[in-house]
Amino acid sequence: MNKKMGWTGGLVALTMLLSACSGGGSNAGNASNGATSAGSSEEKPYEIVYAYPTFDNVPVDIQLVQDEVNKIAKEKINVTVKLLPISNSAYTNQINLMMSSGEKLDMIAMLGNYSTQVTRGVLYPLGDIMEENAQGIIDALGEDYYNATKVGGISYGVPSIRDLAQNFGFVMRKDLVDQYDIELGTIKNFEEFGKAFKTLKENEPDMVSATNLAGGTILGTYRTYDPLGNELGVLLNSGLADLNVVNWFATEEYEKMVRQLREWYLAGYILKDAATNPESNHAIVKSGKAAGYFTQMKPGFDAQESRMTSHPMVSVQTVEPVAKTDTVTNVAIGVAAKSQNPAKTLQFLNLMYTDKEIVNLIDWGIEGKHYVKMEGQDNMIKYPDGVTGDNVGYKNYGWMHGNQFLSYVFEGDEPDVYVKMEAFNHNAAKSKALGFSFNGDNVKNEIAASNAVLLQYKGVLESGSVDVDKVLPEFLKKLEESGINKIIAEKQSQLNEWASTNGT
Repeated sequence: MNKKMGWTGGLVALTMLLSACSGGGSNAGNASNGATSAGSSEEKPYEIVYAYPTFDNVPVDIQLVQDEVNKIAKEKINVTVKLLPISNSAYTNQINLMMSSGEKLDMIAMLGNYSTQVTRGVLYPLGDIMEENAQGIIDALGEDYYNATKVGGISYGVPSIRDLAQNFGFVMRKDLVDQYDIELGTIKNFEEFGKAFKTLKENEPDMVSATNLAGGTILGTYRTYDPLGNELGVLLNSGLADLNVVNWFATEEYEKMVRQLREWYLAGYILKDAATNPESNHAIVKSGKAAGYFTQMKPGFDAQESRMTSHPMVSVQTVEPVAKTDTVTNVAIGVAAKSQNPAKTLQFLNLMYTDKEIVNLIDWGIEGKHYVKMEGQDNMIKYPDGVTGDNVGYKNYGWMHGNQFLSYVFEGDEPDVYVKMEAFNHNAAKSKALGFSFNGDNVKNEIAASNAVLLQYKGVLESGSVDVDKVLPEFLKKLEESGINKIIAEKQSQLNEWASTNGT
């Protein structure tokens, strides 16, 4: 996840409450509608509405970029697209409203909740029309990563091509690290960050050490487990040890971490409004209110975050990289079950994985206006004279939109960052459950009830803002009442069957 904003794998807290939506079976007859050859002058272009979360303001030049994308898309496949960035803090409610009201919506970016959306029936089964309309996506991903999206043998979305494994740690302003001799490199686990936070508070009393992603939690971007699709039943130790599914929230490790967060909160190391914080972590660090944040990382991460926060940043890794099904599907794009033309939508999605011009327009905007190529380096770009990250008219997130490996590399990143990212993916340890996708159909009601409990309790517990002795037992009791143990039993049964079939 490279461009314009780090993704903190986390983002599991971005749960879309789309329970009002029905399945995609009624649209099967639309799959071939309008799938004629590109550029037909007799056929009106099909307009695709593509919704995705944004962590910044809507770019002022988005219409200009959209127009350029549509010139290419109309000529090649006779479609146009309406780019619809929605503020991350409002994304869940807005998508829910669009789906339940029947407002036009064709394509949805999903951050951390792919399996949940499959269970809720809001996605079109792409496997039915994939090879005919988007073989290029399969070729670009490779069969293994494409197959990781299959639930019950059917794919309902495709992951972006980016870092497909995750490691975790903390990133902090380098000037503060240097000024106060904070030895980040000596920190080896979650609890040890308290030493660095204490030093910062003593020297910068008006600044907190750690903020969190808007709409998310601190632990949402610091994982030591394999969530198996939805956190409702996980494998400890990132799935490297065994295939025993447990309730993460009832483990000693989880309790220890939320108690640590409570201690840090009371000491003033964490934002007081962390549970409801509407600002991006980048914006909070840029404003001087916070020194850093817990996050997932990847090759080129420090340069990326330095650009996003307008401060040189330095990071420390405390959780080694591991590839899991969720690290593949945690940033994915699906076709809406109620799309009027799934085939045309999928054809446009295919361009986002195969057409370098489309990819760079969506990622970077218009050459000469929003970026220029660096002299003698055809694949390296920078801002034009007089343009900065603060005043550029268009910015986006290459890690979210299709094939990032077709994207230009921005000044400050290493020219071979994508080569290193590919090696990162290849060399990462692999969860024993990599390739397993949970099908929640048999426990759909329990999942919905449990997700409602998570929404109520995770934010406050994982920001340190409530008394753990009082709230954690209440949280666990509500989870049991909502049926989490039934979900875990179903997940364990499916995992055992998958493991037997795959010889794991």
